[in-house]
Amino acid sequence: MKNLLVDDEFYDKIKNYAVLIPIIEVDGKDHILFEVRSKNIPQPGEVSFPGGRVEMGETFEQAAVRETMEELLLDYEDIEYQGYSSMILNTSYMHVKSFYGRIHKKIEEIKYNEEVEKIFAVDIDYLKEHRPKVYHTPSRWEFPDDFPFDKIPNGREYKFWTGFNDIYFYDTEPVIWGLTAKLLNNYIESLD
Repeated sequence: MKNLLVDDEFYDKIKNYAVLIPIIEVDGKDHILFEVRSKNIPQPGEVSFPGGRVEMGETFEQAAVRETMEELLLDYEDIEYQGYSSMILNTSYMHVKSFYGRIHKKIEEIKYNEEVEKIFAVDIDYLKEHRPKVYHTPSRWEFPDDFPFDKIPNGREYKFWTGFNDIYFYDTEPVIWGLTAKLLNNYIESLD
């Protein structure tokens, strides 16, 4: 039997990313550090954690720490890796693993590279008390004008599978939403 390489086709589509949820002390209390993405990279103005694509030969954990060092101009000794938080595989084949760790530097001492517009921190206690609003949104099918409905049972009335996405929003300034908010919520829930 010929090997159809179905698994290879699936895995070739997956894009692996890793982020670090940075914990930093501000005024004697634990906070989560966030970045606002600069205009130099995709999704400018969005709030995110430091992170990026996993490079060949590195683990997800190594990628999370490396990206944090690069984006926040930190030394390896400035980051205390503490553990794994959660994973997401979205419909765009984006596979994201999040980790958490402590930053051993004062927030006002942290500089950042051209990928980051600014940084800010939110008190973990605030995040525990103010859970995100979750919007359960359906995925919609959009068909080209020449889609051959006449070739499938029930034509236009065919009951296509409808998927749903949960989109998270934290009421912060700036707003933390989407993938970052979902990963944040997973981490905060693990603290309960």
